[in-house]
Amino acid sequence: MSDSDSSFFDYIFNFTRVTKEEFDEYLNSGFINDKFKTERLVYFIIFIIFNIFALVSLVLFHNLRNSYIIRQRNYRLTFAFGIFTYISVIFSFIPQFMKVPCTISVFSANILNTVVNFLFLSRGLRVILFYHFNIFKVNTIKQRRLEGENRDIIEPNCFFPKITRKINIIIAAFVITPTAIAVLAVIIIYIVEDMNQPEKCPMFIPEDAMLNLKKNKGKELYSIVVIYGVLYSILNFVSAVLLLYVKDTSKYGLKFECLSVSIMILVFNFLNIFLQNRCSTESFYNEIIKTNRLPRRGYMTIFEKTKGGKILYTFVTIYMFFTSISLPIIRYALAKHKRDDYSDDPLSSINYFYRVLNTSSLVAELREIAIKEFSVENVLFWENYQLLRKMISRYQIEYNKAKEMGDEKIISQYDFENFFQQQQQHPSLSTVSGSETGNENGTYSLVEESSLDPRTPVPKEILPYYNSFYFMFIDFNGPAVVNLLGETVKHIVNEMCSTPTIGMYDAAKNEVVDMMFSSIYPILIEKNKNHISETLG
Repeated sequence: MSDSDSSFFDYIFNFTRVTKEEFDEYLNSGFINDKFKTERLVYFIIFIIFNIFALVSLVLFHNLRNSYIIRQRNYRLTFAFGIFTYISVIFSFIPQFMKVPCTISVFSANILNTVVNFLFLSRGLRVILFYHFNIFKVNTIKQRRLEGENRDIIEPNCFFPKITRKINIIIAAFVITPTAIAVLAVIIIYIVEDMNQPEKCPMFIPEDAMLNLKKNKGKELYSIVVIYGVLYSILNFVSAVLLLYVKDTSKYGLKFECLSVSIMILVFNFLNIFLQNRCSTESFYNEIIKTNRLPRRGYMTIFEKTKGGKILYTFVTIYMFFTSISLPIIRYALAKHKRDDYSDDPLSSINYFYRVLNTSSLVAELREIAIKEFSVENVLFWENYQLLRKMISRYQIEYNKAKEMGDEKIISQYDFENFFQQQQQHPSLSTVSGSETGNENGTYSLVEESSLDPRTPVPKEILPYYNSFYFMFIDFNGPAVVNLLGETVKHIVNEMCSTPTIGMYDAAKNEVVDMMFSSIYPILIEKNKNHISETLG
């Protein structure tokens, strides 16, 4: 260790007790003076670098708002979090360069920090809720028949949208309510305690923030951040525990973003408790009263260097910004690079992806990925779309049989519901291709899909299944509504209101397949490329 390193550690960890003169000098010396000129320069350089980095990140994040990685994180929520985090860091750095009114520190600690903290918690809450909702969505649709002849059964499509809307309301309330309470509390304390006094917290007089911190000026106002700090620590711990049970497809994905910040905040809270108990001016006075001894030099140095713990929180906030705004951009760039690497690979073609979609074991793997990516409705759409095609194909077979027997009405005797249930439980029994055969084991090979005219009206025996499909995946209030173009939805609605055709969902199917191809299929290739090749040959 060099002499400079040794002297630095001796300076920081010198726990000898100070003299009365040294303690008085400490209490009356701020940060905006020549003594800390070099340290202020370092903070200013960090401030400039952060501004450039943050503004570039925010612009890129906004430009990529339609990409899958950004949409998965809820663009509006995450971008708002990034904006408030950026502002919070700016307000934390400003007192390191110049004198500021006490109200700036109060606003930063009580209001900005509250917004940032609860926005972060709301992001974790969203991850937890949507992960479990996607699992519930799969289980609900699996257990529910698409055919809707039993009208006494409550359809889940009335329940799920309410839950989804409640998530957004909960998140909004989660941020707005504590922020409004903090603002109101600051105003009340300011008025009741007459805080606009020179010896308390004047609104417009620039002061040295470090000096105010040492003298506990305006400490009544900071009782808000203390109360919220306890509440926030408890909620953050609960969030961290619940996040442990969330599965993510990527090591550095959405779960990592939230969980790593939660852990950092918990560590920071323990450090802050130590700082307030051992290094604050109040703790120094308590020690003098109890032991009649002056404080240790090292504790005073730590308090100055960390600005009473505020600078530690600033760096935690910078990490929050990085994980929420910058890291998704990096992940997007890496994903794009990997797609470019796979561009010449046969596995990356849309035709090969259709082979994957026609293999039940690989579709099951896609479903597991989609649950973790909050897009399981796309896979469920595909699975149930395939069921509809099988139902139409089966109908065509039975219709041809009845026609050969000279009585087309015989088709009404066929148990389509039983066939549907069979296909739901054993989707690998048939494919929507090949000529019709049947065997003793009950397996089917259905008619060529290309032989079915998509403009053919939906037979009345199959129409209930088409109707239920609409209310599950197309209707705005459906339990697993997919994200389709407005004109696609309009076309489907028009057909539903006139003469439904067997190909009414084909355009929607193409959109959903494209979404899966660009979002979850690259993840499947990255994780199980060899397995896919072995499965499909």
